[in-house]
Amino acid sequence: MTDISGITVLRLRPSLDLTAIDELLRDLKKARNTAVVIEAGEVSRVSTIALQALLSAWVTWKSDGHDFHVASASSTLLEAANLLGLPPHFLQGEGLFP
Repeated sequence: MTDISGITVLRLRPSLDLTAIDELLRDLKKARNTAVVIEAGEVSRVSTIALQALLSAWVTWKSDGHDFHVASASSTLLEAANLLGLPPHFLQGEGLFP
């Protein structure tokens, strides 16, 4: 996790399985009330609970009026989100509400 002038950058692990959830949630809590950029290009495995945590954070940040951007989501992450029926814009671009 990197904090650069009010923007928090979180680099996701290649494997977002159940062992990575505690770290992800801890980092998201620390980043609350800042703009967040999630670097997700290296994700090669992802659990449903990790996607739920990211979606919950996205909705929370947007409702709080803060930016939440997923940068370069891997094809694995995009495919998993699609299989779960999550909104495609959630992991693309700025992740803005439609």
